[in-house]
Amino acid sequence: MMNRASLAWRLFYSFTLKLLILALILLSLPLVLYWQFQTAERAQSVVLRNAADQTGRVIAAMLRPHFANFKNEPPSALQEALAGASIENAKVKVLLRLAGGKADDFIYIASAPPLSADYLKQETHELIRAGINRRLAPTCDGTTNFDVHYVNPAGLEEVLTSLTPVHIGGNCWVVITAQNAADLAPAPLHLSFWTVPITQAAACIYILSTALIVWLFGHLWRNLSRFRAAARTIRMRGSGAVSFSQLNTIPELTGVAEDFDSLVGALTASQDFIIRAAEENAHALKAPLAVITQSIEPLKRLAAPSNAHAQRSLQLIERSIVRLDALVSAARDMEQANADVVYPILRPMDLTGFLLRMLNDYDAAMAAQGKSLALNLAVGITVLANEDLLEPVIENILENAASYTAEGGSIDVVLERDGKFASVRVRDHGPGVAADNFAHIFERYASFRDGPDASGGQGVVGDVHQGLGLWIVKRNVEGMGGTVTAQNHKDGGFEIGLHLKLKS
Repeated sequence: MMNRASLAWRLFYSFTLKLLILALILLSLPLVLYWQFQTAERAQSVVLRNAADQTGRVIAAMLRPHFANFKNEPPSALQEALAGASIENAKVKVLLRLAGGKADDFIYIASAPPLSADYLKQETHELIRAGINRRLAPTCDGTTNFDVHYVNPAGLEEVLTSLTPVHIGGNCWVVITAQNAADLAPAPLHLSFWTVPITQAAACIYILSTALIVWLFGHLWRNLSRFRAAARTIRMRGSGAVSFSQLNTIPELTGVAEDFDSLVGALTASQDFIIRAAEENAHALKAPLAVITQSIEPLKRLAAPSNAHAQRSLQLIERSIVRLDALVSAARDMEQANADVVYPILRPMDLTGFLLRMLNDYDAAMAAQGKSLALNLAVGITVLANEDLLEPVIENILENAASYTAEGGSIDVVLERDGKFASVRVRDHGPGVAADNFAHIFERYASFRDGPDASGGQGVVGDVHQGLGLWIVKRNVEGMGGTVTAQNHKDGGFEIGLHLKLKS
């Protein structure tokens, strides 16, 4: 459940996922717009055709009386009626097929606006060439929406939008309404909307916006990659000086880069200060100890061997000096270890080989106590770690497990890959840890469990009961960028798990 929640959290805040979603949106937008434009164009065409058809019907009804009296009226009467019935930007043509004539033998009778005889002749020729006269024949049997493009003699594209037949005395009159394609709609019908200037301008703006977004994210991604490489170089103590400010190419991140450089400088200075302070304190404490050691030499010569009290006092002084010297050295080593955790040097490390070498040495010591190690180590696992920090971690975990393992018992050590981490698990078969104490087991000086050696027996190292072992484990592992876990097993025993980053 926790893994699913963690995965959901990572996906929700993932920069890569957001970039992928944005790319999908940018790619899908032209497809959505294309579908919308196509739908709008089809709807517009239907509306325009219906309007043109109704217009043709109305004009035909207005002209019908003139068709019936065509022989009795002067020639100008039909032309005047046609001029009065026509609408702006529309061209109306009247064709006639005489009774008994061929199916495609239509005669130009009149038009609005009026056309010259030469123009009519040219247009008739164009209609015949385009096969439009032949396609007009079925119109005399019913009204037809006739959506045909052709270029008239004036060089303008026209669309025949409506054909309305009128039957009188065996003759078939056909009223044709036509318009220039540019007058039917803001964009020419049946032409790709990509050829419209405004669409081309919108496409250019979209392409430029997309290119700008891609460039912006690419620039940001490259800058973050440089930061990561710099952090890795600093973490691994690579050769050459590395500065986030010098690698940064985004002005808005200048402050962030400078703060990173300041943070690295502060960590380095803190580490150097701790190391120097540890060395100076050790030197300051060892100097008086050396004086005391030299000063008791004359006392040892003056004290008679028969004076048991004096000899006993000298022995206590010497023993205390040795103990103090060891404590000063231990304190210095502890402070230096703390400094290493502040800013540790991490290197690619063969964890399998490292564990084999350490566990082989411990196996003999464990055998002397009547205990054993059960190993299950995956081969070829390399992590980013510090051997000086990891060695006391393994020592303390083994010491912790050994102190609570009965004679004849065993300790399980498992090494395996776990995603981007290497997992080291050390399990004993002792009593485990009480649930109320789990929140404190990694605290300094915390010691809760009762085991076979808890009443005075010593483990491999001998300092587990001071309550420092697991605190050192947690401190060192987290200093190397890893994590530590602990759990009780249902069938008995306590397990410590280390999770260190694999070398990528």
